[in-house]
Amino acid sequence: MAAIRKFMQDIFSISAQKRFFLCALGEVDGRQIWLVRSRSNAEHSDPKMLVVAGFHGEEKAGPYAILKWMKNCDQQTLRKVDLSFIPIVNPIGFAKNMRYAIPGEKTNCGFCHPERGEVASREGKILITNIDLLKPLAEDGFLSLHEDIRENAFYLYTFEKSKKPGAFTTGIREELGKHFRKALDGVHVEIDASDGSATGPIVKDGVVFRHCDGSFEDWMFHLGVPRAVVTETPGLYRLKRRIDAGASVIDKFIALNLELGRKPE
Repeated sequence: MAAIRKFMQDIFSISAQKRFFLCALGEVDGRQIWLVRSRSNAEHSDPKMLVVAGFHGEEKAGPYAILKWMKNCDQQTLRKVDLSFIPIVNPIGFAKNMRYAIPGEKTNCGFCHPERGEVASREGKILITNIDLLKPLAEDGFLSLHEDIRENAFYLYTFEKSKKPGAFTTGIREELGKHFRKALDGVHVEIDASDGSATGPIVKDGVVFRHCDGSFEDWMFHLGVPRAVVTETPGLYRLKRRIDAGASVIDKFIALNLELGRKPE
């Protein structure tokens, strides 16, 4: 519990220093889910991007990567783009170092594709309730920082309007490749909780492209966000390297969206 208190104290402190704006989206068991914004309103034409982390409580590098990026960000970047962050989607899981706040209540599913029969978690329902706020904040791009704690290789899920991975996917993949020796390839990337068997999509050269699974990133893409990416850093590496990788991915994500702009891909 002390870790999340210290983390949020740091978020509040940096937000005050850098003049970020904070908004509570809702709470689960007394723990609030916070939105951090670089600007107080979205009534402008600058690119808008949303970065989230902490869907799964044991995946620590993502939230700390956001914290590191906020500490080191420069005003020049903030003048170019409207950035928003949800540093911890699942604060109960983070506090308890557990994947889900309630065992078996999956945090990142049930947002779309009702034919899958999945139901949104309490955290997910808070995101759904706030979608009219969140969708415009991701108008130009969405990034979700995840980890695969079983792996020593990285991979990513990406969504682009093209039929095959484009410059956005390639750029994020190359950025992760600067921090980790290899990309996962040719294997299933999901585990069946009932028996531990490998299921789900097969990753190809570090990339799972346009995988429709009812996740938040899948939903954001269906809602019209032009580019979305989920990074899966390898949890068998040291935490510091994973944090550094996440912070550099945020920089690359911003740069790629600025470069690609709103032109058709």
